[in-house]
Amino acid sequence: MSVNFARINLFVFVFVTASAFAQQVHIVSPGSGTVTSPVRVVADFPYAGAITAISVFVDSTEVKQSQAVTPLDVYIPISAGGHVLTVKAVQANGLELSASRAGGGASPTTATGTSLSTPSSTTSSGTLTYSNIEQMSGWYTYPDLGNPVCSSKPSIKSSPSLDGTSGQFYLGPTGQYNNCLWPILLGSSSSVTHFTLDTHYQLSNPSVAEGIEFSSNKHVGTEWYKFSVQCSYQKGVFSVWDTAGNKWSTTSIPCKRPAQGSWDHLTVNTEISGGKAVFLSLKLNGTTYTINKSFYPMSKSSSESFGVHFQMDGNLYGNAYYAYVDQLTFTAW
Repeated sequence: MSVNFARINLFVFVFVTASAFAQQVHIVSPGSGTVTSPVRVVADFPYAGAITAISVFVDSTEVKQSQAVTPLDVYIPISAGGHVLTVKAVQANGLELSASRAGGGASPTTATGTSLSTPSSTTSSGTLTYSNIEQMSGWYTYPDLGNPVCSSKPSIKSSPSLDGTSGQFYLGPTGQYNNCLWPILLGSSSSVTHFTLDTHYQLSNPSVAEGIEFSSNKHVGTEWYKFSVQCSYQKGVFSVWDTAGNKWSTTSIPCKRPAQGSWDHLTVNTEISGGKAVFLSLKLNGTTYTINKSFYPMSKSSSESFGVHFQMDGNLYGNAYYAYVDQLTFTAW
């Protein structure tokens, strides 16, 4: 069922205040635009007190939740038409917090609130494009090294973000040099051989991060091609992954520890050619570097699937931090 936010008298959300404390609950999703039922409802809550109960209402009917989850991230069925969506929470001290979005006759260009980005996949002339991947369902956690505490998936956040919505990842090391890795499978194709991964990212505390890693991968029958690029803040350079050799290959491309509160913009261009995973070029914050390295794949079970992953690397002291990923886009052709 498609629910349209853009037309009068259909499912258009605008901000309204439901209580004196409504500003303390932030409804991140849904935003303006067209969505499909069930609708993803995401809300952030203040850090002032523990949340003991959360309720979601469509009009005056409560949609039962199994437990309090902060931040709230659930899918609920909503029919087309005018509605009021309300999120209520009760803190341990008894204080009730509430915020609502109501159906109305305004279009997204005039409605009050933030027009949020939405994940999408498109196909045009043989080119497959996946946008806002950080908001997609299907992420899972793979503790890459050690026994860290990893977020189960990216939490949807409105701040910090570039387009109104980002994905928050968390690494909580329990020892030295612990890493968390999050993969997501995007699709399948027997014809694509060229790939571009484009993303923005920000770290909550850059001084404690050992490094970060973005990767795409492609199965071609039993051959698995992996295009991992790692920014190592200790080495000060980027490395690329030698799949068959199971090791990193260092480049001379500089990778400096980012400033607090800044966004880095990374683009990686790769291809499969001559039976190898070829790293063509890397663009960081507007500067393009040629990589020109290629590696043989490894053998796995037969498939034509492809996907991406993101990884956070922990330091010697086991310091925890968050990473915010925004506008993660993967293109294959």
